Amino acid sequence: MTQAPILVVPRAALPQAWLPELGAVALNEIDLVRWLNQAPLAWRPRAEVEPDPGYKQLIPYLLVDHRGRLATYRRAGTENRLHGLWSVGIGGHIDRTDATSVPWDTIQQAALRELAEELPDLPQPAVLRFLGLINEDETPVGRVHLGLVFGVDAKTPEPPTAGEELRDLRWLDPDAAAALSLERWSRLALHLWVGKP
Repeated sequence: MTQAPILVVPRAALPQAWLPELGAVALNEIDLVRWLNQAPLAWRPRAEVEPDPGYKQLIPYLLVDHRGRLATYRRAGTENRLHGLWSVGIGGHIDRTDATSVPWDTIQQAALRELAEELPDLPQPAVLRFLGLINEDETPVGRVHLGLVFGVDAKTPEPPTAGEELRDLRWLDPDAAAALSLERWSRLALHLWVGKP
């Protein structure tokens, strides 16, 4: 079975400062866009790059806030390695259906698609605020992914309801979310959230 290609970048092309073994990197959107415009981005089949730490799969990872509470859910979905853990991040791979001629627009398009799938009653297009990057190279999952973290304010009277994959969705204060058994990326993303403007 052929898998659709996803957006990746060679690890060697990424600034070393963006790749802490386990950490969050606050980053200005302008600096990321400037780098993306000259980066050797490529489309590769997911099955080819999943076991290859020579590539980083770019993953928009969105923290959705409704009146001071974050969308928090127990992992299910297609990533078996994360099942059972809690997450404050909504995200996924960037695929060809998201592609535009501008890399930053492609990333944002993927982020908006993920939001529409996971929180279908959230008004679109949502306003995305780029917060920074998250990376961890301690696990097989982390070694092949790089998270691009966005904040999203849900400006709706009631909290948005979950799509099919967000089982057990709760809207929690960030401290309450941090007390759960969170996946590593969520712990890292919360560091960026706390420092948000």
